[in-house]
Amino acid sequence: MTMDIIMPQMGESVAEGTIIHWLINEGDRVQKDQPIVEISTDKVDTEVPSPTAGILGKIIHKEDETVPVGTVIATLEEVETGQTTSAAKEEIVSAKEKKVEEKAIPVPPRSHKTRAEGRLSPLVKRMAREYRIDLSKVTGTGIGGRITKQDILSYTKRKPVYALPAAEEGTQEKEKIVPVSPRRKIIAERMVESRRTAAHVTTTIEADMSRIVKFREEHKEAFFRNENVKLTYLPFVMLNTARALRQHPVFNSSWSDEGIILKKDINIGIAVSLEDGLIVPVVNSADKKHLEELARASHDLAQRARSKKLKPDEVMGGTFTITNYGSNGSLFGTPIILLPQIAILGMGTITKRPVVINDAIAIRSMMYLSLSFDHRVVDGAKADKFLTTIKEGLEGWEQGLNEKMPPAETGYGGVW
Repeated sequence: MTMDIIMPQMGESVAEGTIIHWLINEGDRVQKDQPIVEISTDKVDTEVPSPTAGILGKIIHKEDETVPVGTVIATLEEVETGQTTSAAKEEIVSAKEKKVEEKAIPVPPRSHKTRAEGRLSPLVKRMAREYRIDLSKVTGTGIGGRITKQDILSYTKRKPVYALPAAEEGTQEKEKIVPVSPRRKIIAERMVESRRTAAHVTTTIEADMSRIVKFREEHKEAFFRNENVKLTYLPFVMLNTARALRQHPVFNSSWSDEGIILKKDINIGIAVSLEDGLIVPVVNSADKKHLEELARASHDLAQRARSKKLKPDEVMGGTFTITNYGSNGSLFGTPIILLPQIAILGMGTITKRPVVINDAIAIRSMMYLSLSFDHRVVDGAKADKFLTTIKEGLEGWEQGLNEKMPPAETGYGGVW
């Protein structure tokens, strides 16, 4: 029995997905729940498992194609484990023979004059201009030898795209076009939209992390034995940020033309670095979690983000974001707000520096905290007060371990 493999619905607002990589080939046997294709949406990258055991029939949509949700992207010949139906075998053999025949069909010769007479799509013409490609050197694989988008992308991967004059052949290329991944395109669009929409301002404060550094050194081995998770500095910052958001609820909000939308739940997103960009999984109800729970949750989300095992709802609903660029050695930065949120906190690396304490010089473990906020919603004084609340929580570590979560500001009048 033939079964359709469709582009799944990866979230309520997701309308399409891009095929990143087929993990198996036509004619390959697959087991139930075995990943068969990797897809990317504007929410998450994930692997789609096979709904049953069988043999992959025809791949209808190839890699790098973007198709609407619900579209059939491949067929699967459903078979019982250990068996292969004759129909499945015949279809696969037929598909392979057809591919061989298609490859054997000679491509009619094409000339630059023919291309200039309108055989190129507007997209291909634009890509040729942007990539500076001499189309007379590109072999088309489309109908009648027509050059397709994929032909252009394939050419850029194997040929230098900066066309040098004939007299300079053999010299080193001056430019090269690197094709952009779907994830990087989405990140670019969101970052530009954020800078264009929100009135970005960044304020920075310095926090003495000496107490937390000492606490972590004393407990990290026992924590790893008990939780099988490394104790990093991120959950300490998350815990104190959640407390600060309770005291300053305007930073747990979003902007609208009707007014400021204050969010009841405190859901903190954590920026996770991937090979081709960033993804921000969300720790829901962060203000209701202890340090151990935040450590486990952030570790689990980061691990599954890197292995592409996140669920769509795990990257949705964030009300505030923390980015830990200090893990790469950066002192401080000016992070860009993740809309529709109104603020993002950046953690710098912790370094030992001489500081003045009670008119004496001491060596302390210091960290810069940078808060980018939307000036449409809050002013600098409120932002500094919020950041100071986080700083005081970090510097007063252990003193407030047994304290209850501080109450939110009474009433919302004037909080922004």
